Amino acid sequence: MKSFKYKSKINSMVYIVIIAAVVFAIGALVLAIRKQGHVTRSVSVDEGIQNTRVFEESSKRMELTVAEALAEKARDPRLATMTQEDLALEVLKECFDPEIPLNIVDLGLVYDVKVNPENVNIKLSMTSPQCPSHVQIGEDVKKKLADAGFPEPMVEVVWEPAWSPQRISEAGRKALGI
Repeated sequence: MKSFKYKSKINSMVYIVIIAAVVFAIGALVLAIRKQGHVTRSVSVDEGIQNTRVFEESSKRMELTVAEALAEKARDPRLATMTQEDLALEVLKECFDPEIPLNIVDLGLVYDVKVNPENVNIKLSMTSPQCPSHVQIGEDVKKKLADAGFPEPMVEVVWEPAWSPQRISEAGRKALGI
């Protein structure tokens, strides 16, 4: 009987040691998972902050580049001697026909520009009466002129005289390779 009690105590001790080892292993695993979760979370947060910084710095550089280009354009001595109509035409050179890689001024679509104290009247044509972009071009003209500080831009699309490729400026011909 003594031997049975002794074996029973040893078996109990083995079970306790095994259970303790399993509990210890599970505890170590839980701690490792928590630690890894904290590391991953902090790295993700750090990367997010770093990505935000990179984006902000990139945006600032781009804004500076655009600002420098505008400032350079503003320092153009020609602009000081230009009429309001010529200044409006310069703004309209930023409007493009979406089907032709050329601005509407060099394309010869702008027929007349009148700048008045209360509004700006633009007469322009399209390359054809079936031009699907006439509304888009007209809205772009209004937006660009308004953004440049011209009062109440008004666009009138005219069909007489009809547009022809002869209306394309010399600079436009060079750009198009004709």
